Amino acid sequence: MNQTPLFTLCAATLAAATSAQTWVELTPNPFPNTTQVRRQGAIAFHPVQGGLVTYGGLQSTPTAVLDDTWSFDGVTWTQLTPVTTPPPRWGHRMVYDSRRARIVTFGGRSPTTTATANDTWEWNGVDWQQVVTQNAPSPRAFYSMAYDSRRGVTVLYGTQSGSTIGTAGGDQTWEYDGTDWTQAITATTPPGLESPAMAYDAARGVTVMFGGWNGTAPGTDYRTTYEYDGVDWRLVPTANAPQTGYRTGCTYDEARGRVIVYGGYTAAGAQTITWEYDGNDWTAVASTGSPRITEAYMAYNPLNHLTYYFGGSGPGTNPINSTWLYSGASTAIAARFGRGCATSAGVPTLSPTTTPVLGNPYQLDLVGAPVASFGVFMHGLSNSSWALGDLPADLGPFGLGGCGLEVSPDASVFLVFPNGSGTQSLSFPSSTAFLDIAIYSQAFVLDAAAPNGVGGASNAVHGRLGL
Repeated sequence: MNQTPLFTLCAATLAAATSAQTWVELTPNPFPNTTQVRRQGAIAFHPVQGGLVTYGGLQSTPTAVLDDTWSFDGVTWTQLTPVTTPPPRWGHRMVYDSRRARIVTFGGRSPTTTATANDTWEWNGVDWQQVVTQNAPSPRAFYSMAYDSRRGVTVLYGTQSGSTIGTAGGDQTWEYDGTDWTQAITATTPPGLESPAMAYDAARGVTVMFGGWNGTAPGTDYRTTYEYDGVDWRLVPTANAPQTGYRTGCTYDEARGRVIVYGGYTAAGAQTITWEYDGNDWTAVASTGSPRITEAYMAYNPLNHLTYYFGGSGPGTNPINSTWLYSGASTAIAARFGRGCATSAGVPTLSPTTTPVLGNPYQLDLVGAPVASFGVFMHGLSNSSWALGDLPADLGPFGLGGCGLEVSPDASVFLVFPNGSGTQSLSFPSSTAFLDIAIYSQAFVLDAAAPNGVGGASNAVHGRLGL
């Protein structure tokens, strides 16, 4: 076993600590219109507003499709007055394109309660602008969408009822690069889905999709988890799962590195339960929150590391259009991501056997390397960039054809794999100043008999330091 302290690797990064998962309703209600329910609109972060931006939705009593734009800085809701406004719409989604500093939205039910659209609009922080694309998904609503920051594309999946008839597109994957939409053809295709919970796990570079509804008789409320890495979808078996993933709130907690799902209906009624997904399994972490448990506006604000939940529909007497905030606990997590490349013995696998709990050893095991081989374990603080550019990086120019670098090589340890396997144990201080720091790891094996004549690489592992 090789044990390596990484104090110096982490010392410059501090993170705020939270001790428990908690929902808090903001009182008095900061949203000025508290008499008419609004639901099924869209929300996303934008830095110009210093927080969250919402657009559209469906108003109840009387029924009306909305076309208003609001911002929320964590304290005050402010209605914005852009020069250009998209048509009224609901059943759409919005994501923040961090490379271009624009919010992207697509289609939805627009401009009436029943018509569907397939137009693309962007919010630049000041105004809305329609982007006319050469290609686009068919008109649709109640799809799901996430922004893949590693590849710089918006990912869209699903449609109402999950229909796959004709061009309905319930089982289609589309990507938008800021100029045009392209349908991604994958070897694995999830079922046609309406409104699955979806978020991009930036720490592991995958779009996570849970649940969704398929209206084909007798109708199926799925409770399955898929991940999409830009190449293919992968069904992820989990020991636990939220009770429903249909029209629930979903976002990604960037500071703590996990996907959050809240609310939804089950056979037993309303689900006021918060679930978190760490790349391995789902965990129920909080049981109280807004009783408006479906079709709400839910998003994460990276400026204050809080998740917000606004509006929606559901049972109870809770004031409508209420605003709630959620903060989660800093528990340690570790999960695999990325794709390795082959040695003469196949693709080696790197797995965490413990999580990086502060003050305790964090162990990583490599298996599947050639017998009597050697190589290096690399560890870094980033999975998005390194000294020579963006990650993942093609290592072909360095002789490792077919291999990719998934982590920034900030620290490395040489190891021998006498039986084709090896173990490394990392140690971290017990100080809470290190909470929520991300550690990325990958192993490289030198092997002249590898297909590229130099060696192979394992998958990567994302670890998040915690309690």
